Amino acid sequence: MLSLKKLPTIIYILIALMSIGLAFADEEITEEILREGLRFDSNQTVEGFGIASTYRCMASWDRVLHSHSSGSGVFTSESKTLVQNGVVAKRTPESFESNIGIGLQENTSNAYSPTKLDYPGSFRSGPISSLWSDSTFAGNDNGIVLKARFDHVQALNKEMTTKVSGAGSIEELTDSKSSASFGASMKLNAAFNGTGQMGMYVGTIKGENLDALVDEYYRGTFTISKKMEIAFKSSLLQDEDDWLPCCSGGWDYMNYKNKEGFPDDVDRVFNCTCFSMSK
Repeated sequence: MLSLKKLPTIIYILIALMSIGLAFADEEITEEILREGLRFDSNQTVEGFGIASTYRCMASWDRVLHSHSSGSGVFTSESKTLVQNGVVAKRTPESFESNIGIGLQENTSNAYSPTKLDYPGSFRSGPISSLWSDSTFAGNDNGIVLKARFDHVQALNKEMTTKVSGAGSIEELTDSKSSASFGASMKLNAAFNGTGQMGMYVGTIKGENLDALVDEYYRGTFTISKKMEIAFKSSLLQDEDDWLPCCSGGWDYMNYKNKEGFPDDVDRVFNCTCFSMSK
């Protein structure tokens, strides 16, 4: 049987245990994670005679894949398109990751011919004549570009697969870490009568203007098989001081970025007078 004399002691122990539990609950950190993703798929088949113009501009962050085709005559095309973008962001500690992919697969056949259109009403016009043009660009905002372009084309048969990918991450803990990667590839099999240009170009990186890595030009009747790939990767590790450099200039000499994490009245705590060697 429980003694009444021991009851106050037991109550004090229970209160202490409850206080410890509340203290641990206050120290618990809730991790917030944001996951976000986008995916776009497209499959298309076109076959006919007349005037055609197609345009695609698929971009995700600073990666882009652009294609355009136009002309008059016979147009046959089968294409598959994919765009996907995934993001994971954490609040404690702050971090960010992204994964990007863009792809275009084409199988086209174009033959030039003047085309006459029958308009409703009394309006009449002669045949419309437009030689075929076809271009594809893949790259990013840093000026890294793969290109395949055909102009003034009488006939074009093209099988082509173009891909753009990239990933990036940022972490904010004791030190600031960030990394980024980019890749692009172009696989081409083409037969054409007209002009063709294929190239791989790198623009301004770290203030250096770099010339074209590949630049080819053709005029006439050619059959071309070509595969190009390019990749870029960077990383940054920034060491940060975990102390307030009071006697290395003091609070007044710290920049705004370093001050923003402290309370507004912190000057009353860190307003120290540095030792002076001057007499």
